[in-house]
Amino acid sequence: MVGYVVEFPERDTYGEVMKGYFSLMRGFGSEFANRSHATLAPTYGARWFEEYVARRKAEDPMHVRGRLSPADPSFFLKEFRYAPETVYRDVIPNTPDLRVLSKKIMDIRNTWMHFGDEPTVMRLREAAEYLRDFGMKASMGVAGPATRMIKRVDRIRTGQHQPASANTSAPTAAAMGAESAEPPSEIPLAPLTDEPRPPIGSRWRGDLPDRRVRVTKTRDVVDISTGESLRNEIAGDIGEKVRQWTSARPLGDLWVDRDGAVGGFVEGQERLLGYTGEDPAGETARGFLVKRFYDIRDRKLVDIDSGSALGDTVGADCAEQARTIEDAAAGVMEPGGTIRVTNYGDVLYIDDRGTSRIAVATPKTWFPGHLG
Repeated sequence: MVGYVVEFPERDTYGEVMKGYFSLMRGFGSEFANRSHATLAPTYGARWFEEYVARRKAEDPMHVRGRLSPADPSFFLKEFRYAPETVYRDVIPNTPDLRVLSKKIMDIRNTWMHFGDEPTVMRLREAAEYLRDFGMKASMGVAGPATRMIKRVDRIRTGQHQPASANTSAPTAAAMGAESAEPPSEIPLAPLTDEPRPPIGSRWRGDLPDRRVRVTKTRDVVDISTGESLRNEIAGDIGEKVRQWTSARPLGDLWVDRDGAVGGFVEGQERLLGYTGEDPAGETARGFLVKRFYDIRDRKLVDIDSGSALGDTVGADCAEQARTIEDAAAGVMEPGGTIRVTNYGDVLYIDDRGTSRIAVATPKTWFPGHLG
């Protein structure tokens, strides 16, 4: 029996994390394509996929186009969830649980491909959790490697995993010759003194400043060295600023640079959390993506886990603002598109064309508890 072997990350680096995600997704797609053919070919013939795609392109040329693969999760999951009378509902059960998980896997895929943020092992763990759950509910083999991926991430984060290393024995004289020397793996980058800061939520660039601050139990922010409050330095609503800085749950004290940039450790990485002053203009997505997923049903913005619509969860005094947000989301949503929100309240629409901000929410105009 020929199977697909999933590759696992050795360390928390960009290349290793991407390898783990795409390898697991490719394995998931390969297994789903294999099951689809085994299930559908006896009824529809060996060319069932080509004939299905041709029919769907004729039915919906706006959304079904281009070269398509039976092993592409972005195609078969979208068909399973949105296409009327699709054959894919003969491949796996059309249950509410699998429909929700299919949406989450699509949304995670869109986020990895088009959000533009550097992925981390914790993002990989989240993706593996949904694939594990999907595999378990659909009786698919991907559940096994997905579970192993979760364990590998946990071992990397706790320092228990020893990365596989190349042979480190001393090189021979021949190997050290100019002709046989390997080209460098590092791309040199000149230091920049005037480089602008990255978007809020990105990795901190440069050295950490000396100034340390602490958020107190009363939600004040104090300078650790002087004990003085930063209230006079913070622009706008201090309570909202503190919520934005802390809802990503940074570990330990924060730091503040000369330009008012605030940083902290999130998931073991140095991150830009925000600013004591006004946020820079023009940022599409400030902060960190909230681990929640949404969809449009009957032009209402719905939390897919609870099934609750935004307009039904906010207070009466915020109903009009919520309706405006719902209208904005409904106006752009397409099958296979993704709606996410950051802890800053930036409501995002993500699809193959990229990421756009369609609205800005507050804790009062969004689903209770979702923004932290």
